[in-house]
Amino acid sequence: MRIRDVVIGANASMYYKLNFRKIKGVYYPRNTQEVIGAVKHAQSDGFTVTPKGGGSGLSGACTGGNDERVMISSLQMKEILTVSKDQGYVDVQPGISIDKINEFLNPMGMRFYVAPSSRDIATAAGVLSTDGGGNDTWVNGTMRDNTIRVKMVLYDGRLLTIDAKGVKSNDPDLEARLNEIGVTLHDVASSHGTLGFITEMRLLIRPVVEETLIGGLAEFSECNALGKVLTDMIERTSPVRYGEAITTAHKDVREGFDPPLLILEFPEENEVDIRDITDYKPLDSKELARMKDIRIKLPKRNPNEGVQFALFEGYGFHGDSLLNLQDSLNEVEALLNDHGMKPFGKYGHGPSKWYLGDNTPTYGLILHSREIRPEGKTGEELLDTVLAIVDKCEELGVTPKPEHKWPFSDAVKKKRLDDIRQVIGEGFNPFLLSPECNDVLGSMV
Repeated sequence: MRIRDVVIGANASMYYKLNFRKIKGVYYPRNTQEVIGAVKHAQSDGFTVTPKGGGSGLSGACTGGNDERVMISSLQMKEILTVSKDQGYVDVQPGISIDKINEFLNPMGMRFYVAPSSRDIATAAGVLSTDGGGNDTWVNGTMRDNTIRVKMVLYDGRLLTIDAKGVKSNDPDLEARLNEIGVTLHDVASSHGTLGFITEMRLLIRPVVEETLIGGLAEFSECNALGKVLTDMIERTSPVRYGEAITTAHKDVREGFDPPLLILEFPEENEVDIRDITDYKPLDSKELARMKDIRIKLPKRNPNEGVQFALFEGYGFHGDSLLNLQDSLNEVEALLNDHGMKPFGKYGHGPSKWYLGDNTPTYGLILHSREIRPEGKTGEELLDTVLAIVDKCEELGVTPKPEHKWPFSDAVKKKRLDDIRQVIGEGFNPFLLSPECNDVLGSMV
């Protein structure tokens, strides 16, 4: 059997050209002790460790770069351990999907309220490692807002329990040092597997809310008007349960709709409030389901000529960049055209919530992006385009990849992770934080 046959899961990013000779082992542990054994084996042989869940992230972190490494999958750790309906939590292993958690909770009338579009594939630990969310993030928060604590194995086999207040460890000295520098669950969120292997999670659950919802479709002549409506919703904390924008769609896949537009679903009791913010066309349940289906299928379709791909997965427009959404998008589109890219679609969650690298929550529109893949472009040229987009985002006040955060493009987050790793060890996914990270990713496109 070849190593390529057992390297686990998918890799949804464009970084997928793995050098299988550098992968020195693949483990499927079932419990914490087996994780410790796998990590200690990697450490004894000087290999780095790459944690991997469902592989639905888009940062390339689960590839492990080009280091000689051991990969540890969470896909055999899918157990629900305990549940307390009264105290509002469920304890799970890291490899369980969000859908499986809710399948278990549904008969109890409870729910885990984080809903990324990959919830049938993405693992609970993977969603925390990217601090993901979905179109309900505006109402329910990101994964960090819904995680109470995690248990983790470090590169030297020591154990940590981390919550919003601090750290506990089986090593008192390590516990004291980490609490001295203020390590909390915020640090684990969006760390992309650079700190350790998560073995257990306590997640916040709440009763299922029964309410009557109304569907609507707001259409706009240009994107600045869309940005103004979303800004008003944010300022009023409008109770939108589902908000999805489409700002760009290739003519071959439009199915009769004309972007920019905003698909909405909100409580019936707030109809007057929403109508005061924007005109919208009411949608019955069938029409709403159709619009949701169009939005979900947009990134899965191709134009009549060419193939679409995810060059750069997300833009977080907030503040001035949201109010000037059309101008911001024009600059992004001009950059793409200059690099030989043809825009295919931009769509995503709004209003939405995410965290900046300093753990400040912010609110706006998360647009995912697809382009038509150009022929003849090298991996290095594609990555150069990605890096140019990051620079453009910084210029425009846009958060690059807000749902699939790049600690290696966020100086504040990167420094924080580096500081913590100086204390706990640097054996997990070191390529993400190295100066050579961009070169490594470029070789994998």
